Amino acid sequence: MGVGQVIGSTTLRSFKFVIKEGQEAKVKRDEFVIVPEAVSGKSVLGVIKDIVISNELLPDEFGRDLRLADIILKEGEYPVPLVKVLGVDTGEGLEIPRHGVKPGANVELAPDALLDTILHQDEKKSAYVGTLSTRDSVRIQLDINELVSRHCSVLAMTGAGKSYTVGVLIEELMKKRGSVVVFDLHGEFKSMEFKDSKTVVYTVDGARKIKVDVSSLSTGDFMNLMPDLTTTQRDLLDEVLGLADRFFDKYDLTNVHKILEAIYDIKKGDKGDDAEMFPSNILKSITKKVGVSTVGALMRRIRRLERMGVFSMEGTPLTEVVCANQLTVVNLSEADERVSDIIVAALMRGVFDGRKRHMRREDGTGITVPTLLILEEAHNFAPRATEGDYSPARAIIRKIAREGRKFGVGLCVVSQRPNKLDADVLSQCNTQIIMKIVNPADQEYIRQSVETVTEDIVRDLPSLSRGEAIIVGSAIRMPVPVKIRRRTTKVSGEDVDIIGEWQKKN
Repeated sequence: MGVGQVIGSTTLRSFKFVIKEGQEAKVKRDEFVIVPEAVSGKSVLGVIKDIVISNELLPDEFGRDLRLADIILKEGEYPVPLVKVLGVDTGEGLEIPRHGVKPGANVELAPDALLDTILHQDEKKSAYVGTLSTRDSVRIQLDINELVSRHCSVLAMTGAGKSYTVGVLIEELMKKRGSVVVFDLHGEFKSMEFKDSKTVVYTVDGARKIKVDVSSLSTGDFMNLMPDLTTTQRDLLDEVLGLADRFFDKYDLTNVHKILEAIYDIKKGDKGDDAEMFPSNILKSITKKVGVSTVGALMRRIRRLERMGVFSMEGTPLTEVVCANQLTVVNLSEADERVSDIIVAALMRGVFDGRKRHMRREDGTGITVPTLLILEEAHNFAPRATEGDYSPARAIIRKIAREGRKFGVGLCVVSQRPNKLDADVLSQCNTQIIMKIVNPADQEYIRQSVETVTEDIVRDLPSLSRGEAIIVGSAIRMPVPVKIRRRTTKVSGEDVDIIGEWQKKN
């Protein structure tokens, strides 16, 4: 038995129908329905995007159509669902029907079997993330190859369930013995444990401390770490780093400090032992441009960086960070914002370069395992460019977004402020998991930046419940609203029960 009959004018992309008596409870927003195509009789799949309540006493057209459809009328209002046509299943995807839908055609709920067929993914290569929002019986799975190699994003306002959803993705990738590196800004993933997979947590101040190779940092990176440098100090730093690159294969902050000491000693008229390491004409050329106070101030700032213990000669071996069957959590919850920026930039550069070396078989020192890099609060690391600003991580994030697919480096950007995220990065994410967003600026920015996000999807974003998402893009056959499944690992970062805490104290 059908749930209604088509009324009014139809197009190849939409139609409306009236609900048959007794079927009202089955017809709701985001429900999938089928109706026969006019000529071929094939099932046309559609999704209910809106429901208009019409009074049969007011519009003559509706009243006439209702009588022609042989619907038993009652006085008052009648709900009229508006359906967006998704297409006819061809076995290789959905195609828009060629002949349209006739008024009076019978409308039925789409069978679970049809939806399962259309949404089918190979279990061995897919991630189970939840069920259709309107049907717990239809499982939603995402193509992992598409999700990772062509990048993805998880976008939502605060409290909508971004990190929870990312946890679900991590669980699924670990089931496939994958390699995942997550930059954790709030310590939400450090407690995740798996029966058959390894979890390694790096911090900036714990027993397993993340280390950054100093010689991999640019002058701009140092300037970001020391934003209070004067123009003269910046010029001096640039020359000193150039000298270090010239005379050392690898160097740390101690080497940088020694160069500054040599310059300081020459400036003071006391030629120390450190000056013997470099040609005197080079050092004298530098000393002519700066004063003693400039050199001393820069030395103090380098020492301050050195005391952090993050910057070293070698850096953390990236072959330990990126491993098969391992979740690596870089816990940045205790790190300064500028230090976090440099750590993200340095590690991403190292992973990308390591994968390039491996794929090109350059020297045998590359990273042998494809990996997914998950970046929480991505808008802080890849912000929209404004004139004159500098973001250490943005350039490498853009590069991975554009070229990572060729080298097996996937990117997942997670953000609560899409409007502040770099448009190039967002547009390169070919799968979008979008949860509740009410900010109009964020909604419009997503619509403009992501070609798979249509106007009707944007309209649905404010009405999504917590833990509900719309998934669009290459990892899924068609856009669907999804109820994210329950996590199996420990969940951190949940909201504080304010009233409960107060009552405990009293």
